[in-house]
Amino acid sequence: MNNELGIIITKIRERRKALHLSQKEVADKCGLKQANYSRMESGKQSPTLETLLQIADAVNLRIELIPNEMTVYHVMFRDELVTVVSLSKDRKTIHFNKIKEDGIFQPFSGEKLDLERFYRFIKSRCYEDGRADLDEILKQAHLSSNNPYDFIRISHGVTYSDDFWIKDENEKITWKDVKVR
Repeated sequence: MNNELGIIITKIRERRKALHLSQKEVADKCGLKQANYSRMESGKQSPTLETLLQIADAVNLRIELIPNEMTVYHVMFRDELVTVVSLSKDRKTIHFNKIKEDGIFQPFSGEKLDLERFYRFIKSRCYEDGRADLDEILKQAHLSSNNPYDFIRISHGVTYSDDFWIKDENEKITWKDVKVR
């Protein structure tokens, strides 16, 4: 299974779990056998594009093919994926897919997430500009500037004030690994 298909299937599995649906329930919605669905979700069987789109529709997930020039951030609430944000490498194009509906477990309400709003979100998770000890903090983090995109790669955007954090789509870490102790 190629990496892009694996990413989509992971998103489908996470969405199915977020909706508290069993594999059988999704398979039934799509007219599939549960065993075939299970093999697809585990990566042992590749679905056709038509089947993949049908499954995504069954879990109310919009699939966009993400070009390689995108950075994909998983915005988490503790160990639960709440939003997937795809940001172009030049930081001029953004796409997002809310896994959790609007509410206290979703930092981005509404149907639109623009570049400025995402930037403000990650900037709020970094040390403030003008802080007296900022140079020392940046030195300890091996950073030359207070760039929030660089800083969240190191800090995961963890703060004392809430349980939201950000990870790269390929990171295999949990809330326990990053939370403030």
